[in-house]
Amino acid sequence: ITNTIRPGIAAAQAEQEIYDALAGAGFARIGFNEPTSNPDVTDVVIGSHSVGNSGHGIGPSIAFFNPVRIEYTLQPTNLLSIELFAYTAVPEWNNKKVRIPLEDDAVLTTRGIEWLYPVNGRILLIR
Repeated sequence: ITNTIRPGIAAAQAEQEIYDALAGAGFARIGFNEPTSNPDVTDVVIGSHSVGNSGHGIGPSIAFFNPVRIEYTLQPTNLLSIELFAYTAVPEWNNKKVRIPLEDDAVLTTRGIEWLYPVNGRILLIR
């Protein structure tokens, strides 16, 4: 995801490039909370959005749920939530898919995405 988000392109172009890269890596693009029944494929939906004082900010949105802001051009200094949901099958649950949300904040610079804090490097499982 971070390799495709760069200044000077529309958020919609970044979204398409992200999904193209994910498809090339074997992931399936889905609608929100609409995982496929194929247990051999990890499903992904992107929901990256701008960050502001009231949750989702007023800048570009690399997400299906904001059809206006997805047309905005990504620019240096944009604060973004790099957010996605992955759905993967759990054999012990009869291959039912579990949703794994991932979200970390970043700033877009002329160098690309720079994290505002260290990103999650692992999944914490609470039993």
